[in-house]
Formats: sequence, C-alpha cells, structure tokens
Amino acid sequence: MNCRFEYADKNKMEDILPQLFEILYSNMSLKYPTGNTRDDDYRIWCSSFTHAMKDEKRQLILMVSNETIIGYFQYTIIENTLKMEDLQTEKEYHGSGLFGVFYAWLVRQLPHDIQKVEAFTDKRNIKTQGILEHIGLINCGENKSGKSYHYKGDYKALLYKYI
Repeated sequence: MNCRFEYADKNKMEDILPQLFEILYSNMSLKYPTGNTRDDDYRIWCSSFTHAMKDEKRQLILMVSNETIIGYFQYTIIENTLKMEDLQTEKEYHGSGLFGVFYAWLVRQLPHDIQKVEAFTDKRNIKTQGILEHIGLINCGENKSGKSYHYKGDYKALLYKYI
C-alpha cells in the first residue's frame, strides 16, 4: 500500500481543514444527516475541530497517498489511556487493509506507558463497532446523551495485535 502517516502541523490547520471535512462529510452525511446545509456543517465542524486541536495533548495524524490526504486519526492520551476520537478514511480505502497498516505504524509511535484504550461510536454505526471489537475493545456502556456506545480495552491487546 502506497501510503504514509504523519503528524499534522497544528500551525497549518487552515490549509487541511477542507480536505479533512470532505472525507468526514462523504462518510457521514448520508448515514447521519444533520439537517443543516453543507456550509453550516462545515462551519460548525470547523469551529469545533479547531477548538479541540488547541489542546496540546490532542494529536492529529494524516494518512497520505500520492501527496493527497486520504484519511486522518485524532486522539488524546490522558492518564495512560489512549482516547481514540476520530478515524476517517476516503471510501475507496474502506476494507483495503489501511487500518491494519495504520495501527501497526501507530503503536510504534505512541508512548510505552499506555495501559488502556477508549473510544465512542454512534449506536447506529455497526461497522465501527465491529472494528473496535476486532481491535480488542469491549462495549462497556453509553455516553451521557445515550447516543453512543463507550468502548474500552487493554492497550497491550492492541499493541500485541499490531506489533
């Protein structure tokens, strides 16, 4: 697979926001319509995303093929817990093995003292639930609004799967 992974430069976020939103929007707009216009969705997402990226603990990894962003992964590490926040790829890469290649790269980048992994996914998103279970996470409840499932797991299981 001709792909590389790189940490985004937080000082140059404006340059990549339209590309990231396009990937997200193409994956989510039909499955989970907001009722907003595309421009409103972009404005709301952009504001939230840029605010979130101001957190120095939050990281953004870009997936790049032929100098084009084909996906991204946003995460935070808090108290030895990897909090997987958002993983999106262009549709043509779904089922291509990109996730496995990415996770094999990721576990080599992360600190060695991580103990746990957490993620949330929309209750309607059966595919992501399957991916989280495949990488060893277990559904342990819901978020506060009740719209998403909360997944947790032992980081060592993820590490050993991809190292």
